[in-house]
Amino acid sequence: MIRLWNMAARSEVLLRGQPGSTTSLTWSPDGTILASASRDVTIRLWDAHAGQLRKILQCTSPILSVAWSPGGDLLASGSFDGTVRLWDIRSGKVEWTLGGQQQGPISVAWSPDGRTLASYSFDSVVLLWDVETGDIRHTLAGHTAEVLGVAFAPDGRLLASASRDRTLRLWEPHTGRQLMQLERHTDSIQSVAFSQEGRVLISQSRDRTIRLWRVGSWEQVARLETPAIDGLLAPHPSRSSFATLSTEGRVAHLWDLDLNAILATPAALDTVFYTNAKVVLLGDSGVGKSGLFRVLCSEPFQPTESTHGRKVRSLASEDVPQEAGGHETREIVLWDLAGQPGYRLIHQLHLNEVSVAILVFDSQNEKDFFAGVRHWDRALRQAQRGDRGPAAGVTKLLVAARTDRGGIALSAERIQALTQELSFAGYLQTSAKEDRGISELRAAIQAGIDWSALPKGSSSEMFQTIKSFLVREKEAGRFLSSVDDLYRAFLQAWKEPASPQMQARFETCIGLVDARGLIRRLSFGDLVLLQPERLDAYASALINAAREEPHGLGCISEDQARSCSFPMPSDERIGNREQERLLLLAMIEDMVRHEIALTETTDNQSQLVFPSQLTRERPDLPDPAGKAVTLDFEGSLLTVYATLAVRLSHSDAFHKKEMWKNAATYDDRQGGVCGMFLQEVEEGHGRLTLFFSPETSLSSRSQFEHFILAHLLRRAIAGTIRRLVIFVCQGCGFMVSEQLRRMRRDRGESDVVCPNCGIAISLLDIDDRPQTRISPSVIKGLEKAAEKARCREVRARVLAGKIASEDFDVFLAYHEQDQHPVRAIAEALKIRGIYPWLAEEQIQPGRWFMQVIEAAIPKVRSAAIILGPHGLGGWQALEVRSFVRRCVESRIGVIPVLLPGVEDLQQELLFLKELRSIKLATLEDEEALDQLEWGITGKQPHSGELREDGD
Repeated sequence: MIRLWNMAARSEVLLRGQPGSTTSLTWSPDGTILASASRDVTIRLWDAHAGQLRKILQCTSPILSVAWSPGGDLLASGSFDGTVRLWDIRSGKVEWTLGGQQQGPISVAWSPDGRTLASYSFDSVVLLWDVETGDIRHTLAGHTAEVLGVAFAPDGRLLASASRDRTLRLWEPHTGRQLMQLERHTDSIQSVAFSQEGRVLISQSRDRTIRLWRVGSWEQVARLETPAIDGLLAPHPSRSSFATLSTEGRVAHLWDLDLNAILATPAALDTVFYTNAKVVLLGDSGVGKSGLFRVLCSEPFQPTESTHGRKVRSLASEDVPQEAGGHETREIVLWDLAGQPGYRLIHQLHLNEVSVAILVFDSQNEKDFFAGVRHWDRALRQAQRGDRGPAAGVTKLLVAARTDRGGIALSAERIQALTQELSFAGYLQTSAKEDRGISELRAAIQAGIDWSALPKGSSSEMFQTIKSFLVREKEAGRFLSSVDDLYRAFLQAWKEPASPQMQARFETCIGLVDARGLIRRLSFGDLVLLQPERLDAYASALINAAREEPHGLGCISEDQARSCSFPMPSDERIGNREQERLLLLAMIEDMVRHEIALTETTDNQSQLVFPSQLTRERPDLPDPAGKAVTLDFEGSLLTVYATLAVRLSHSDAFHKKEMWKNAATYDDRQGGVCGMFLQEVEEGHGRLTLFFSPETSLSSRSQFEHFILAHLLRRAIAGTIRRLVIFVCQGCGFMVSEQLRRMRRDRGESDVVCPNCGIAISLLDIDDRPQTRISPSVIKGLEKAAEKARCREVRARVLAGKIASEDFDVFLAYHEQDQHPVRAIAEALKIRGIYPWLAEEQIQPGRWFMQVIEAAIPKVRSAAIILGPHGLGGWQALEVRSFVRRCVESRIGVIPVLLPGVEDLQQELLFLKELRSIKLATLEDEEALDQLEWGITGKQPHSGELREDGD
């Protein structure tokens, strides 16, 4: 339904609808036409005054968002298929279809000048598009969860983004640089907007508050309490007013702002500003990083063995006065990343948002002085692709360690050449043992941090107090704790009274410290890992065990991984075996989530396969006649290759056939075989050769190559990909030289006769043949299938963690005669990573039913009352009322679920009508199960979990 309201009379003047649920509305700049988008894959243009339909624009996918350009000639739409379309209003035709790299449904917003379009989805980034060229100008990466709203400032100089990670972020659209992170909300921030004249930023959240922030100083100047909010925040185009929706969209609230009075109000006295700088120590094992780490952190030098895992410590902190008053706390955090080969896959995940990188080499290693330096330099450049933007470069320092062992056995010319080649900001000689060069290194670190280029944070004193408490608990050596235990310890330490608001602040701060990589909130058990560095040691040992698999298959059974039945130094293991078991489950989840490992089931046993760790040699190189193209690239070769091998296996089009060291083959859908072979040209420079069996169709070849190319564009260092097509005689394998091909093409010839066997060799690139040209939507579909498979595998590991920690998501109340359909629902929920509490699984024989249920309620996050034709059986209406009351008292949501064939609630249960119910058409009703998942978790299914119809 679409309702138009007369704002002066506060009355409804028009009621309209269209097939499918309406998802978005936007006014034309002159206010005469209203565009509505719907899941029925159409956009409808309405005459706002006459109430008549003017035009229907037909799309190919359900539409989530629609926005009118400031000039009024274009309409942008974001669809559930992950595409952005620009429509010419007069012709009704699509001007551009922008594919991007986003997963799931897309929302869109225009810049005030109409030259830039912002799109955002469930992949936690915002893309800024050049409307004229259709190119991506900037990728705004920084949020750690889904982006739920964006807004341009009226002058276009700022863009604000709101996220499920409970933060607001401010960006420079013309540079892509992040300026500020705003922290005060304690739940998902659903939408954000600037006031009409741009002096105030408005944000609204599921924490039932609307907050007003002073633009420029970014202090909170007002906090408005409001009923449950539905997510919409619409500013008035010419007045200091805005509208919100609440109570499931049934009530619209109109707010008028007296901006002069608001801005004259002193900002919150507890406002705290801060900036964090991340410094990393990189280099191969045994070069002296651990000694440097200790003395840089003002600890006495101690000879150490090669350190495993990573270490994180605060290096320095100072308060700097601000021009506008107050101060900014600047903290430097030092990370020491182990350099053993087994850690390379793991530690490249921690190279985001680096300010200064210290690349350490051993001055006495005459065999290879710069071992690992080039590798880590490439890994840094690769990580910068998804970092804060082009203005946030990394300052790199080249450091010789252990110079007390006899000076530098290396010429100044070689050092100077490497420094210039890799753009190091400086070169220093150090000895941690003799405290030589350490003060100079500290000074170089300080000088290398451009504090003005780093994003700042605006927070509250209580938030900072909680964050400091969590860091102190970490530094005190506390290992694994429940959120509740940490919360109680905080209340006791700071003599704070318990309250729902304080607990919400505490949980928010856990997420903020987690985002910095200092702690880790596990996806199960409501547990916080205060020493996430220990994950790395186990992961490295597991990767080494897979590499040493006797048959060279690079795999290990998941049962072995879960039970730590692989070689692991005893001094690195955790003494508490129960905590170790939970840690291992989290580690496996990480491996699958980051696509380092592929899961396979053989002989009813799950295997973790590491494509980068296979040692089995391919018996022969690819058949020369099958070679089609080579793709040269630079970056972290094993990481790029491993994730590519896993994603290909997850795609619908290609199924893993065989794997060898740096090579893999895949069956396509039509009986052909596609393969790839990785060669290391030099450290950090790789060459992927793609080859195919004679039976492989041209369309499969094209899909395979474009899928791989899309992966390299995301994962390799930007600008390093070089593609070379190989033209081969299918009879004898004769290769046509590039010079001959160019000469023939310059003459207008599309083939050449093989000088050996006389067969005509086509010189047409596969993309030059119209019948094999691949639409971007096809590759997008393969990416979606791969993402869906990844999500499915991750959810299975999350569920394993929940089972191990008895972390139930939902209590299922039902009649015993409905056991069969309830079991089906329970299995469907488990596939989604949701762990249900079932009486038949949890109540031991001889236990009192209601007594067990009373004990179970505090252990779950929600409850579902499942009603079949038999009602609830032994449950009496009074018991159900008591059960619902207990759930409400425990702040647990209650969801009535009607099984297939049940049209309404029974008379004695009509009081449940106060709750929004879910009706299952069949036991496989995906839309209803999506609604149930949303009710249980508070998150709508998305990304790889979206169904083909987009619902």
